[in-house]
Amino acid sequence: MKIKLTPELAYIIGFWRKRRTFEGIGIRGEPRFIEVFSKEVLDKALTTPDKLLNQEDRVYFYHSAYRKFFQDIEKEQLERFRYLNEYAASYLSGMFDSAGGIDERGVVYLAKANRQDEMLLIRLGFGARFRAERMVVEKPRAFLAFIRNYVKIFKDHKAFDYVKNNGKRKSKADSSKEAPDPKTEC
Repeated sequence: MKIKLTPELAYIIGFWRKRRTFEGIGIRGEPRFIEVFSKEVLDKALTTPDKLLNQEDRVYFYHSAYRKFFQDIEKEQLERFRYLNEYAASYLSGMFDSAGGIDERGVVYLAKANRQDEMLLIRLGFGARFRAERMVVEKPRAFLAFIRNYVKIFKDHKAFDYVKNNGKRKSKADSSKEAPDPKTEC
């Protein structure tokens, strides 16, 4: 069985890298992470629902060919994702959804990052540095603009609206142009 890297598979690998289980190919964590991983794995037909094993805080499946492929991609990430394309965007989106976040000051970060992750972000032009046990992205607007079409968990975060509007906040004039609320109209 020859496995070929696709943007969808790149997302799953990025997601898996930061939350992996010891058993098979899977992730551990909160139900929202388990739900996204399960949906992606089943949608891409990596396994069948009856082979997807679910425990209290983890979900996984066994497949030796995919396990080897995921590990190879992880080792070769600097070469595989060296261009600003949908493969790199999907991979970084998976990592961001799995272990990233945006704090109250708007700082974009990746927890559980290593030097290889830092080098990947630097090579892609986003910059990165470690601060307080997490890796901070130095060009957050560019990074969020790059991954915004591929994120699943953070897709509704207000920072993506800010990036989508080219750094402009919604003004009251923009709000009034939206469709009126049918409950208030008579």
